[in-house]
Amino acid sequence: MRRAAALLLALAASAAAAPRAEESIRESVLRLAQGDVVGAESQAKEAVAADPASARALQQLALSANAALDFAAAEDAATRGLALSGPVPALLCLRSEARAGRGDYAGALADAEQAASLNPGSGKAALRRAIAEEGLGRPVDDVLAGYARAAELDAANRAELDSARARLAPPRRARALLWPVAALAFLVVAAAAWLMRRGRRPDPSARAAPTALPGKGRLSPRDAARALATVAASAPGPEESRALAESLYERLTGRAPYPPEEAVVARSLGRFAPPSSVARGLPVGVDAFFARALDPDPGRRFRSGAELAGAFRSLVEPAVD
Repeated sequence: MRRAAALLLALAASAAAAPRAEESIRESVLRLAQGDVVGAESQAKEAVAADPASARALQQLALSANAALDFAAAEDAATRGLALSGPVPALLCLRSEARAGRGDYAGALADAEQAASLNPGSGKAALRRAIAEEGLGRPVDDVLAGYARAAELDAANRAELDSARARLAPPRRARALLWPVAALAFLVVAAAAWLMRRGRRPDPSARAAPTALPGKGRLSPRDAARALATVAASAPGPEESRALAESLYERLTGRAPYPPEEAVVARSLGRFAPPSSVARGLPVGVDAFFARALDPDPGRRFRSGAELAGAFRSLVEPAVD
């Protein structure tokens, strides 16, 4: 009798939890589409809390956590989802993405290969496999063939293929210029050494400072957009645009994007706290904006300060239909 009563109570609790979980999942999907990755992850966590046995809630949590660069949470959610639903390609791809984000490229490759074996026509699985193989340092031709296969299966992966080609296989002309550039670099080093021996050391203050917003202190998004417009022309390339984005992040949140003790590693990996989790009152989509602006791959970030300023202005003053 007691067992029956306990079973009935469990069934009633499950029935009550399902609608709450579904509502949170819908809200998470909506926020993710709007670029609010932190809010999307928060709603997905609420869905999982309401119904821990929902594989759909766990899949949404893995998806939104990956978007928020919370790779540990994404891997945990995908693993729990796989334990409930078995080897589902979508969950395997999400766990592969999370593992790659944490630097576990061997685990990422294992998940991607399993997803591809379950669904050979999956462009997502092919892309995750190519990314993992690149992380493992596989031969360039094999890696590019993987990206090409992903683009063949899904045209949306074409940009990833183009980026990989630019990153891994520079044009022949660039390779032909390698020796002249190396020779020039040798001459520059030799000249600098000669100058130092003569006591004419270069003045450190003459080095160009990283492009930054003028002034000091926190700025509102609108003031930051105006300040950004005044210095955009001084950031002609993707490296300068990233330096400008780092300055923008600090002026909006009051802190640097990377912890001082691990700034070099965090910057090279593109790992930083989403600004919406650090400061209030920031525009919708600001996390996705900085995910691109601070991407370690120059081919994925904004190409110039002008492009950066225009994108940020569109967040602060979105177009009205």
